[in-house]
Amino acid sequence: QSGHIATVGYELYCQLLENAVRALQNSTPRLKLDVDINLPGEAYLPDEYVPDIRLKIDLYRRLTRINTYQELADLRAEFVDRFGPPPRPAERLMELIELRMDAALWFISAIFREDKFLVFQYRDRSRIEQLSRQHKGQLRIVDDKSAYLPLPSQTLAPDQMFALVKSVVAGPAKR
Repeated sequence: QSGHIATVGYELYCQLLENAVRALQNSTPRLKLDVDINLPGEAYLPDEYVPDIRLKIDLYRRLTRINTYQELADLRAEFVDRFGPPPRPAERLMELIELRMDAALWFISAIFREDKFLVFQYRDRSRIEQLSRQHKGQLRIVDDKSAYLPLPSQTLAPDQMFALVKSVVAGPAKR
């Protein structure tokens, strides 16, 4: 088995093993949140917040495995219990994970800024059309993979950009 781990990497091997066990137990495989989000702002665990590198690596690994809002809330509470209130970069990291979950519910594969627009790349045309209707056409579908949201004329701070993206993908998708 160790040869297999070396070939595919430890994390992927664990995921494959977990999915195989779930299949044997007739459980559904864990949802993988494959959403690429590239927005301004720092999202990481600062050394002052989590000084131990091994613990930090473990926490990053746990963050990448989160698939539900409850898992994120539990880990956020654990962070507060163990390390105190998270500094802004750590809080933004958790917001980014929540944004990934929100976007995955809409079958969005990527979110990034391009000139004066936020670009939402998607995998399901009907879901992006539904999202566009909910935003009264402000989210414009431009081709078979992208929808664009015009940015306000003023420059947005990173927190404002996160809030704007959150306002687009959150809410009705969770119902």
